[in-house]
Amino acid sequence: MPSARSLPCHTAAPVPSRWAGRLSWLAGAALAAGWTVMAAAQTLPPPLQSAGLTVPAPPKPQAPAGQTPAGQKPVGQTPAGRPADVPGTCADHEPAGQAVLDALSGGDEAFAELARRSPADAFRCSSLFPGEAALAALRGAATLAPFDAVGAADQLIGRPGGAEIVALALDPGLLSRALDTGLPFYETRHELRKRLGKPELRALEIQAAKALAASLARDPAAMAPKIGALLDDMVDDPPADRFHIAMALSAEDLFGLIARIGPQLYTSSLDGLVNILQIQLKQERRSLLDLARGERTRPLWADFFVATVGGGRAASLFGANPATARDLMRESLRALLPARDAPVPGADAAMVIGALADAMDLDNRAVRAALEDELAVWYRGTGETPARTMAGLAGSLHATRLSGRPATPAFEAERFLQRHPPAALPVLTGQRLFRNGINVQRMTFYDDPDGRASFRGFLRQHRAQGWALHSQSGFTVAVSPDRHGRRIVIVADEPGASDAGRAAAWDWMAREGLTPSIVIHRGHSYHEDSTMTEIAPATALVFWGSCGGHTRLRATLERAPDALVLATQNIGVSTVNEALLGIIENRLLADGVIDWNGVWREAQRRIRDRRFASYKRPDQDSANLAFRAWQVRAAAP
Repeated sequence: MPSARSLPCHTAAPVPSRWAGRLSWLAGAALAAGWTVMAAAQTLPPPLQSAGLTVPAPPKPQAPAGQTPAGQKPVGQTPAGRPADVPGTCADHEPAGQAVLDALSGGDEAFAELARRSPADAFRCSSLFPGEAALAALRGAATLAPFDAVGAADQLIGRPGGAEIVALALDPGLLSRALDTGLPFYETRHELRKRLGKPELRALEIQAAKALAASLARDPAAMAPKIGALLDDMVDDPPADRFHIAMALSAEDLFGLIARIGPQLYTSSLDGLVNILQIQLKQERRSLLDLARGERTRPLWADFFVATVGGGRAASLFGANPATARDLMRESLRALLPARDAPVPGADAAMVIGALADAMDLDNRAVRAALEDELAVWYRGTGETPARTMAGLAGSLHATRLSGRPATPAFEAERFLQRHPPAALPVLTGQRLFRNGINVQRMTFYDDPDGRASFRGFLRQHRAQGWALHSQSGFTVAVSPDRHGRRIVIVADEPGASDAGRAAAWDWMAREGLTPSIVIHRGHSYHEDSTMTEIAPATALVFWGSCGGHTRLRATLERAPDALVLATQNIGVSTVNEALLGIIENRLLADGVIDWNGVWREAQRRIRDRRFASYKRPDQDSANLAFRAWQVRAAAP
């Protein structure tokens, strides 16, 4: 994908007035029985005929003899390095990779070398290599990498001689010697459970658990991301299978895992780890307070606090006992707020301020009062330091969100709101959102089951509301009906179009003189880096529809300092995203601005999914407000 700097028209520019007339034509065309493609160079793409993703593409323009239409490869040509008849994916529907493609081109000797050098790739893509020579190479690799062979059992059993390789790999002695860090057992546990007897499986699991604990203790910084990646990769598995690996860890190990990688985990992975940590602590007759005070665990408490509260689990952290909550808050303030002479990095300070404010936003009034009192006591007893300012800003943000709920007298006495007023948020004026009556939005979708389903939902929803839908190879343009002289134009990726489709969308917007004021991410969190490059300094609103999109707040504001950010602290849900975006679209068309009070009232009335509670209202998001407040303080003389 082109970089943000190279994307055309990636700065604010007026929308040409020609669009007013063109959109009137679109409204009529949307209701017409037939469609006409305008001959001028700057035209909308041909209309999309159905909500399905398998609609035949419109006829491609014929290029002069000897030339190839833009965006197409000449007939007979294939990507460099790949023979014309070589498949591009393995049995797991993932790309084959260059090493596998090279082996396909190099014959039996090349595959034998691949099996020795990278048995995981050889087994994963073994269905691409029929024949006795490949079978012999796989048989030899199974003795060295039995877990890789077990992981490919389904495709191996489907070929002559493959069942013998699987049986060879299931030898308990081979598996035991290949346990390494213990992770290979958990990565293939589903297959092992189907093919090993219960006594053999249990014996191997005991060894794997010991190996995993030893590896984590030996190198926690290296092992923690690997365990997290495994949990995230198993997102569609039953929880009992997905979190079986966590049951092998002690409470201290789980605590360290959450502290080190919590903000990078899928929210469902974080939720599972926090739940299992609570179970383990109960079994070990310990508490979170023990971890906050423990010699080995105390250095990680600040990271654990930010990860847990940032993941929407403050209620789980503080529990229902006000006395215990008070003690935990006291330990947390000591860990989070630096000593008098310690440096305070801007980004870390904002995260701490936001986490402290979020921690106090609890429904349990008694626990909330205990936290308010403890913050007030700490603030009152501290001199004028950056840490005191951080505590003051956290108190100020909490005060703005009380919404009539009473705070404790000690908290009120510190007058946090008056002493540390929050920074003013940018205002989404009509001038920022509309140009010549047109609001342009950029919506990203990705080529996985979630992305394809979300894209179909996007088409269905907007077709039902009378929007005109137009498709070109790589992207779709949705245009709203006119309302009060205002229209919305959404330029959306089509799943499967990849970087070429995205570049085509930007080329088209450049030709039409359109610049998005709103960027919307519709996909899993592991696609967020690709959407991030769509955000420009002039972007007014960014919507992260992914799980844990809230963790992208700082990176978003670094790219678009005056943007508002709407994201979830927990699980992103397609149906919630569709409903919330639909409400915002209606507000834009009706009012020309976004009234968050009105949006949230309507959303709370219409959206019954409990997971909507994790979506953070942009004008009340404590992390957003904290980041801006700390920036203002840092810039002050």
